[in-house]
Amino acid sequence: MSENQRNFSDLTIIIPTLNEEQTIGLLLEKLDKDVPQSTVIVSDDGSKDKTREAVENHKGSIKTKFLDRSTKEIHGLTISVLDAIESSDTEFFVVMDGDLQHPSEVVPKFHKVLREGYDLAAGKRIEVIGKWPLHRKIMSYGAIMLGRFSLILRGRNRVKDVMSGLYASRTEIWKKVIKEKKGRFALEGYKVLFDFLRIYKTKLKITHVDYVFGTRDFGESKISKKVLWVYFKSLFK
Repeated sequence: MSENQRNFSDLTIIIPTLNEEQTIGLLLEKLDKDVPQSTVIVSDDGSKDKTREAVENHKGSIKTKFLDRSTKEIHGLTISVLDAIESSDTEFFVVMDGDLQHPSEVVPKFHKVLREGYDLAAGKRIEVIGKWPLHRKIMSYGAIMLGRFSLILRGRNRVKDVMSGLYASRTEIWKKVIKEKKGRFALEGYKVLFDFLRIYKTKLKITHVDYVFGTRDFGESKISKKVLWVYFKSLFK
């Protein structure tokens, strides 16, 4: 069975957004083609642009849900993803960015390995399109190494890129952790996968899915000194 003939009704794609009107519509069109019949939850953290209109005006085979978090007390990518997982009712989920840097065509690969019995699949960048500034490369590599070292010391499950924002898992596993230990996540942070691995003690069956990290043509990176500080504190939390 080819990828576009597979049944994706057991999959929810979670896209945390903040002012992504320039890319979210195109991403939804791509998902329509690559993962038809799936559910897409756009977990929006208070966009001031037309992100909501772009989502609500989309017509296609995917079932779209706009999760409005604008009035919530806590804001951040992590809490946006966790809220979306809590509202998901499918067996599997995939988390990806809304800025087109994560390719929609790899989502079926994540779905496939989960159906084969894996508990967690983490994205692994094999190429970065465009040029990253040297300081960005150093910052990314350093954050990955610190995160992996932190997990080794704790004796936790590990992946090759703990900073990845592209990953997939079984919904029931995460819902249980969120219900029991939501407060242990760095809710205002951006590295949800690392937080989950830091908190979850039970052995998981883990695999990786290779992908090419795209260029950002619109918008700006959400990385800030505050985000970095939240991540640094979570290394010792």
